[in-house]
Amino acid sequence: MGSEQNVIVALEFGSSAIAGVAGFRKEDGSLKVVDMVIEKTAESIQRGVIYNIDTTTTAVNNIVAHINSKLGTRVRRAYVGVSGQSLHTVGNVISRKLEAKLKITDELMDNFMDSNLATDYPDSEILHVIPQEYIVGHHSVSNPVGIQAEEVEARYVNVVARRLLNENIAICMQKAGLEIADTFISPLVLADSLLSESEKRSGCALVDFGAATTTVSIYTNNTLRFLTVIPLGGSNITADLVTAKQMYAEEAEGIKRKYGVAYVASETDNPVRIQINNNRIIDENELQNIIGARQEEIVMNVWEQIRPMEAKLLAGIVITGGASQMKDLAEAIKHFTGFDRVKAAKSLITSVEVARDVLTPQDTNIDTLMALLMHGRECCVSPVNEGSPTEALEPVQESEPVSRKPEPRAPEPQGKPKDSRKKAMSSWLSKGGKWLNDIVKEEEE
Repeated sequence: MGSEQNVIVALEFGSSAIAGVAGFRKEDGSLKVVDMVIEKTAESIQRGVIYNIDTTTTAVNNIVAHINSKLGTRVRRAYVGVSGQSLHTVGNVISRKLEAKLKITDELMDNFMDSNLATDYPDSEILHVIPQEYIVGHHSVSNPVGIQAEEVEARYVNVVARRLLNENIAICMQKAGLEIADTFISPLVLADSLLSESEKRSGCALVDFGAATTTVSIYTNNTLRFLTVIPLGGSNITADLVTAKQMYAEEAEGIKRKYGVAYVASETDNPVRIQINNNRIIDENELQNIIGARQEEIVMNVWEQIRPMEAKLLAGIVITGGASQMKDLAEAIKHFTGFDRVKAAKSLITSVEVARDVLTPQDTNIDTLMALLMHGRECCVSPVNEGSPTEALEPVQESEPVSRKPEPRAPEPQGKPKDSRKKAMSSWLSKGGKWLNDIVKEEEE
């Protein structure tokens, strides 16, 4: 294909499927997709966590075999995107009283970061750290290095998930004979690829409506402030239809996509009568009542996470994801919440060209998959030996842990927050973390 030495491969372990993509970066910085494969894994992956190692490994092998055959290469490593129900943020504060009024150094900042990374979260691990601000005396600063101080307070947002999330992905990749080039947190790379700096700076909530989960990410002053994953999604609406009308799941999904509306103001006087299996029917009003009830529940759960920061979201709510494609979802959010700054996500920030022979799914949002590809840098394939284009690789040993502790970095510049905002943020983060942890415990029980 001429550019095989530059091919990047990324795998997204989603809530109901594994998706793989191969592409390369063109000279102008844009991307070209040369292959895309989606393997449904409803019985293997539940809400982003792998429950069946063998069937998930088979799905990864199928994706890699397709790319190898299509491109005549050997995939040796891939970038991995992780999400899942247990993914959430937790606020953390590290304080130090210095022996005397000393100048703050980089070494002291590294010590702050090390202390933060050493924070223990039972059965969970820190995947990423986002510095928020440093309080020196009574002043909030983005980088305190060089300032004389007797006391310093560092504030972080830690992105946390169950250890099982990365551990099982690492096992599947190893069994498939693949190295992990790097691990990305899917909601973060998606936000980087969809939201403009202006939206992040002004204040924005990105809501990714997926099949089994809905992810809420909130940004202000160009920095992530909060992230949580709600265990509700489009598949819950499908399941409601299956239960209410005893449909097959595939039929219910098709009817939902064709006729479903997230919000209707009133019932129709002459509703459309929709044929379902065994010569039965469901009328349009009944269908919308079933959909509307569950859609309201999902929206209100999302709003409970967003509401404490409502006043800070000058850029509003941006919606994306496969389940966001339901007609009038933005109107449903406006109606149920009273918040009117709601819009669908625009196109990806980086231009993407899809090769003509690549089939893109019509019923799946691929923005996260494209975002993972955009963030990849390292070549992931090599030419095959003549006559063996799809020769399998021997399983590889992990050369380094999948979950890497982030390197310390200075936070983005930001203004001095008001005391009320600090209190609201602290309370909100605690509430969001507890809410999600309770749900995770219920799932495990």
